[in-house]
Amino acid sequence: MFFRWIVTFGIALSFAATAPKVARADAGDFLGGAVVGGVLGYAIGQDQQKKKAQRTTRSTRTYRQGIPSTTQGAQTQTALNYFGYNAGRVDGQVGRGTRSAIERYQVSMGYPINGYDFQPYQRDFLMQAYYWATSGGQATTQLSGQPLLLAYRQHVHSGTALAAAAQPPAPAPAAPVATSQEAEPATDVAEAPSATLPTLFSGGTAGPSLANRCSAVMLQTSTNGGYTTLANMSDPSFALSEQFCLARSYAMSRGEDLMQDIQGLTPDQIAAQCDSFGEMLAPQVVSLSLTSKTDAETQMRKLALDSGLSPEDLAATSKVCLAMGYLQDNMDAAVGSALMLVAMGEPAYGELIGHHLREGFGVQERRDLAMQWYDASLTALDAGSQAVFLPSQSDRPQLLRAAMVQAQ
Repeated sequence: MFFRWIVTFGIALSFAATAPKVARADAGDFLGGAVVGGVLGYAIGQDQQKKKAQRTTRSTRTYRQGIPSTTQGAQTQTALNYFGYNAGRVDGQVGRGTRSAIERYQVSMGYPINGYDFQPYQRDFLMQAYYWATSGGQATTQLSGQPLLLAYRQHVHSGTALAAAAQPPAPAPAAPVATSQEAEPATDVAEAPSATLPTLFSGGTAGPSLANRCSAVMLQTSTNGGYTTLANMSDPSFALSEQFCLARSYAMSRGEDLMQDIQGLTPDQIAAQCDSFGEMLAPQVVSLSLTSKTDAETQMRKLALDSGLSPEDLAATSKVCLAMGYLQDNMDAAVGSALMLVAMGEPAYGELIGHHLREGFGVQERRDLAMQWYDASLTALDAGSQAVFLPSQSDRPQLLRAAMVQAQ
């Protein structure tokens, strides 16, 4: 108990001043360095309490009444503006001007046109393109606006591997556009360039990129006219890949929301902590391809017990680092966090482990073991466990189970 108090007290006073060193360590060394676990859990809890108190007194002068401001809304506006679909001021409020910009984006991509129905696969592709462009794609291609977006789509569609610059950075909304109101619709949509792009698109990476894979999956989804359903499923393997990328998007969105509740830590500091978290969990991630589901969970529970941290702190940290791992294509952080969440009593996250084992991202491909994780997560949902991915889509477990059986 004394050690726990020292960790959280030291964090509250001084952790925001420095980022932790990233190094492989066992649980004792890891926590001795005051890295993750209670760090993020404590920070999240403290800030949520502060926000609850502020809500009772804060006026509505900052935002227009009746339109909530969200992080996802701000990120969408930033990306739309970047590619020339002028959404106006970046304030997080998805109003008339933003929806008009979404519709212009939908037109240029060939999506169904409805600014009030911005499908996750449509937003995912927009954000992946934005992450790639701001990480070097624009500088290398010397393109901008819609031609840059359409060039990204052209090369994802051709199956060309994208270079490391396609990896998304830690989430950080861009500075607001200096306009007082949402702008008028843009003019004609630009055509995709026909010239061959520079070698940035053909570079290699240290391993397969899940970000690139999901960009390609989302593009195919848009070509198909929407997500696979039970009624129209003809390719169960693609249906599972589609649901994998959709679950990844929801995990990132949830984690980004939690990051907004962390005071005193910059995105880079959070990323550094999650890198360290992934380092600590790497041996457990490796074991996923070598042991049964039961043994993998047992090993993770032992690690959690040795850490001395509460399940609540570990779960809060894991949800943040799951998102950060996916945002940065750090599979040790992502897969390890999903495994920790299962070990801490949230079995629905086992679906992600099944996807990783089936497709071989971050772990050795083991479709036989993947079935154990799929089945356990779906059985838990059938028994009343809380759904964490698309909870409003009641037939999603049936779709996953049908695809899982047919894809064997």
